[in-house]
Amino acid sequence: MKNCLIIWTLLFTAIVATGADARAKADSNTDPLFAGPIPRLQIEIPTDGMKTLREYKQVWRQQRPERVDVRVTVRDGNQTYTNVALHLKGSYSFQPIDGKPSMTLNFDKFASGQLFHGLDKIHLNNSVQDPSYLCEAFARDLFLSLGVPSPRATPALVSINGRDLDLHVLVEGANKRFVKRHFASADGNLYDGGSGGDVTKALETDSGKFPNNRTDLTNLVKAARIKLPETRLAQLNRVLDVDRFITFAAVEAFIVHWDGYAIGCNNYRVFHDTSRGKMVFIPHGLDQLFGVSSSPSLSLTPVFKGMVAKALFSVPEARQRYLDRIAQLATNELRTDALHARVDKLAARLQAGLKDQPAMRSEIESMAENLKRRISQRAVSVARQVKNPPGPAPIAADNSIRLGSWSFKVGTTRTATGGRSQIENRQLLSVSTQGPESSGAWRTTVLLETGRYEFTGLAKVENLPANAPGTNGVLLRISGERSTAGIATPSDWTPLRYEFDVLGIMDVELACEFRGQTGTGIFDLNTLRLVRKGPPSNREEEIVELLADGQTGCRPTTLRLSFPAV
Repeated sequence: MKNCLIIWTLLFTAIVATGADARAKADSNTDPLFAGPIPRLQIEIPTDGMKTLREYKQVWRQQRPERVDVRVTVRDGNQTYTNVALHLKGSYSFQPIDGKPSMTLNFDKFASGQLFHGLDKIHLNNSVQDPSYLCEAFARDLFLSLGVPSPRATPALVSINGRDLDLHVLVEGANKRFVKRHFASADGNLYDGGSGGDVTKALETDSGKFPNNRTDLTNLVKAARIKLPETRLAQLNRVLDVDRFITFAAVEAFIVHWDGYAIGCNNYRVFHDTSRGKMVFIPHGLDQLFGVSSSPSLSLTPVFKGMVAKALFSVPEARQRYLDRIAQLATNELRTDALHARVDKLAARLQAGLKDQPAMRSEIESMAENLKRRISQRAVSVARQVKNPPGPAPIAADNSIRLGSWSFKVGTTRTATGGRSQIENRQLLSVSTQGPESSGAWRTTVLLETGRYEFTGLAKVENLPANAPGTNGVLLRISGERSTAGIATPSDWTPLRYEFDVLGIMDVELACEFRGQTGTGIFDLNTLRLVRKGPPSNREEEIVELLADGQTGCRPTTLRLSFPAV
């Protein structure tokens, strides 16, 4: 009897969840706000509100000041909304209120129960990185059609106090109302990934019945950090909607959403679906697609920066499922003609709202054609990669792996320059810095299978001050390694050595790095060598404990993982 009750409960939950997905898809195609004439919003801000907003400033890569809401009136056709809360938003895209600002409007914060087309919160993005104003709506609707929850978007015409701001992109707020449209229960936490940072961060909670209970994130991180691939996959299946995550990551890769979670560890939301005990990733920040700020030939299997993507797709079975999903999508929902049709439909709707602006209509038409060209280029690259998926790097008779295609990358917030030269018989890679805490590295990526590897090469340092801190100098490492163990400051050619394990299969990015407020690190390209030493190093038994989840009442689980000896 008890087993029957469990089965019926699971079936009911699946039916309710399926119904939520169906409603969300239907809303995207039929809601007048997102499928009808593009909205025209007239925002009226009183003098004191303008004064407050003019005092708010956000500087890229600096800590964001506390956002202050002001009361405004919003007119949409014959409908007037009063006491609407408005604040400025944006980081890289931030513009002041007298420019072309991005804004968040909350309709029920100061007027309880007030809704705008059934929504209590919307964002108006200035779309400075997408002059077509199409990418957000295009990608979000695409994710929705493939069963990945996503807030909807539409172009909108906006004015402030009679000043025409032209087009913005209106995006549905990701909050409890959004969650209710997609999931059987809205009790779970909806986390905001913010601007950069992984699920290991103290993510802000946008909604949830138990906002201070973070065991859902803790368990996800614990599962992702399990060393043994087969055990890692089993535990990720317990805490993550793996099938949906594979589709999420596959679409991100196909549309070259390099600034998203899987590839860039940026721009995402994650929700704890308590009805199934699973974490679900939600896309965000979809304004640079199909080769904008990245190549339309981007690898389908790059060095995944999101730890969940890296953990999942380093498991051979999950990696193959991911590649199979991309291949299936490329011949069905993501066919070039199907994607072009989506662009044409969106562009036609946008142009219909710009009848009195022929110049802008012409510009949108040109931008839409440009987007379609990039889609075609990406489709060719995807087809080539699907036909010839990359295999692990070949290992020579002496167990060495050939390294090539070195490229220079500067540190995220630090200045440095890279150079190539040849002196006598040496081909050199150099990194020069001039500024506090500067760094840069020459990098190459290698697909490796399970094993213990050693990365070696000759390097030296020039012009580094004698009193430089111990964390300055040259070092060899892999991407993601934060330790400075092995860093050196030799003035003559000196061998450097870095060992690491690979469990499963993964693209590993090797780095020849130099750190220093001034000086140059030099690496002898001909000596850089990667050797497979054997199986992974012996490790003691690891105990991983998944915590009890206060949101669902799940019992804690303790896993004992034994690692094979060398």
